[in-house]
Amino acid sequence: MSTRKYGIIAQAVLLAVFAALLAAGSVYDGLIAEKLYTGKGIITVTTEAIGKMPLFLAAAFACAAAFFTVRRPDSVRSMTAAEDGEAPARAVRKERGAAAWYIIRKVVYCLGGVACASFMFKDVFDMITSELLMSLAMCGMAGVAVFTLLTIIFPRISAEKLQSWKKWAIATIIAALIIVVLTEGVKLLWGRARPYEVWDGAEFTAWYTISSFGGDSFFSGHAACCTGILMFAPLLWINDDEPIYRIIYSVLAVLFIACSMLGRIMSGDHYLTDVAAGAIISTVVMSVTYGIAFFRGYEAKPDGFIYKYL
Repeated sequence: MSTRKYGIIAQAVLLAVFAALLAAGSVYDGLIAEKLYTGKGIITVTTEAIGKMPLFLAAAFACAAAFFTVRRPDSVRSMTAAEDGEAPARAVRKERGAAAWYIIRKVVYCLGGVACASFMFKDVFDMITSELLMSLAMCGMAGVAVFTLLTIIFPRISAEKLQSWKKWAIATIIAALIIVVLTEGVKLLWGRARPYEVWDGAEFTAWYTISSFGGDSFFSGHAACCTGILMFAPLLWINDDEPIYRIIYSVLAVLFIACSMLGRIMSGDHYLTDVAAGAIISTVVMSVTYGIAFFRGYEAKPDGFIYKYL
């Protein structure tokens, strides 16, 4: 079976499972939330702390890969003057523009990587301190430390391997950005009350109904982000890793997603439909983004748009 067919089947199975959970929750949302509620415990606190990490880790990893595969601009002065017959002044402007775009890309990937690595720890530091500025400061320091570690590790990876990750890196950054924007946008629009807010007197609304309560239960950001652990899957095929490693990764990824989704229900923060919808949206975004990116293969062409401009 080809890699593409295997990926399509795996995505279809995942979406079918998440859709079945959404359907079950549409009927028994309130009952399931009450039955599974345990309050604060090891599982709920752990899933709250690390549930969002996979998406931001993948994005930070992708930013690092993109950072180290930005091409240093070749000198265009002699090329334009000799081959195109252009005036030296215009050749100089092109050379300066290429150099400026090179620096801009480096800075963007660096800052993006630090930001993504910082958001990995947002929930952890929010538990430690209630002071917003202190939490953000600690997140920033942790993000700088993580991205610095990546910049130490990545130069040890062969240039050929890093170049083979280029298309994956750009697609991952785009997918992560879309997922985060959708999560925050839908939460703001939907306004669904969380289970514990309903138990305190707020009105219960179905997942497909927009509420005026102003809550942020639908859809679960933790579920959307924990599903981001699947963003590393294409690297296993790009690197042509052994099948046993792919199986181990797949099993661990599914277990992590299941535990994270369960923990969010047990804590009383989300309904089953919240976590199922978050997982569905994240999976669909990744499937579409990677499907478009890898339509003509995993590796970016040396003379293609991605290498020239991204």
